[in-house]
Amino acid sequence: MQIHETAFIISTYRSIHPEVSKDPYAHLWNNSKTDSLLPEILDSISEHEPLLHSLRNRFFLEEMTAFFERYPNATLLNFGAGFSMYQFVLPETVLTVEIDKEDIVNYKKEKVTAWMKDGTLPKRKINYLSMDFNTIAVNKIVHELTKSLTDAPTFILLEGVLFFLNSKTTNELFQLFGAIQKSGDLLGSVSYDPQVQTTDVYQKLLAYFDKNNDTNDTFAHQTLPVSFYQNLKEYTLLKNTDEFETARVYAVNYTLPKKAEVLNESFYILKKN
Repeated sequence: MQIHETAFIISTYRSIHPEVSKDPYAHLWNNSKTDSLLPEILDSISEHEPLLHSLRNRFFLEEMTAFFERYPNATLLNFGAGFSMYQFVLPETVLTVEIDKEDIVNYKKEKVTAWMKDGTLPKRKINYLSMDFNTIAVNKIVHELTKSLTDAPTFILLEGVLFFLNSKTTNELFQLFGAIQKSGDLLGSVSYDPQVQTTDVYQKLLAYFDKNNDTNDTFAHQTLPVSFYQNLKEYTLLKNTDEFETARVYAVNYTLPKKAEVLNESFYILKKN
């Protein structure tokens, strides 16, 4: 399994619980290959993954909806966008810049353009940037991004990315964010807290990836403590929650086991100082 295949898996997860994710378009990415992988993944790791990823989508959709209601002409910078479909639920005045690996960006651009043309998707303003965060220099990212940016406020989303990066790349990315955002802009981030490493379900995740991952598509298994976000000089931490707690708000009709028994990601909202 290569990293880009996880993008299909996550979109399929969101399509299973659209009433939670509030993503009515995730099903467009469903395919037979991904469907064939899901039973083993859910059995090997956790049957709760579709709900948890739907909750992740919902949390950030709610945060972005509130932000873009205040700033309807603002820009969404989606780092590691995968096959997320936020822009088609957000107001049409929002400009979205999608940033991901070349194969994902090219495939998504082709499909999305066709779907907007035939009316499957509503028309939206979208720019695409292809880059690998592990190999591209930060100043190159800044140069490419500034071509798409205006003076409008920005919301940066870093979702489903940090697990795959090393600490050096992570620190460089957050330096980049601080350089391109202005005071009052928001940043949403997802990562695992180090305490998840003590859980059986996390070890199952690593075992599954180690067994199935393409040897030429490695990643770092990174976790980050809340102190990482609290100590960012350019940002103030506004919100810190996780999937388990978010379920109490957006999935009240679902019953989850104990927090230590689910693959629980943490969510962060930060404001540029």
